Amino acid sequence: MLAKSNRPDSWLEALKIIGHCPICNDRYDSANAQLFAQRESANLVHITCKKCASNFIAMIVNMNNGLSSVGMVTDLNFDDAKKIYKTSPITVDEIISGHEFLKNNY
Repeated sequence: MLAKSNRPDSWLEALKIIGHCPICNDRYDSANAQLFAQRESANLVHITCKKCASNFIAMIVNMNNGLSSVGMVTDLNFDDAKKIYKTSPITVDEIISGHEFLKNNY
């Protein structure tokens, strides 16, 4: 974990934690990282690997003792990730309707 920073761009420091692309193992370039959401101490960052062009989304959190991150490989580009983040969450009723549709039609 990296030392905590109160700077608005402290999420860039977490790229040192993330470090390498999980697909090709090439080192991430901070120029290919874009912040698409911030809330309190959490930041959502989209990274595109310059070597293999795979996409990665990471949540970087400022904690009392430093920065922490968790991420996932995705097929979303930066604009898609930003757009999906802004959509409303799926409701329980929508999940039930989807389940019933699949159950009755397949």
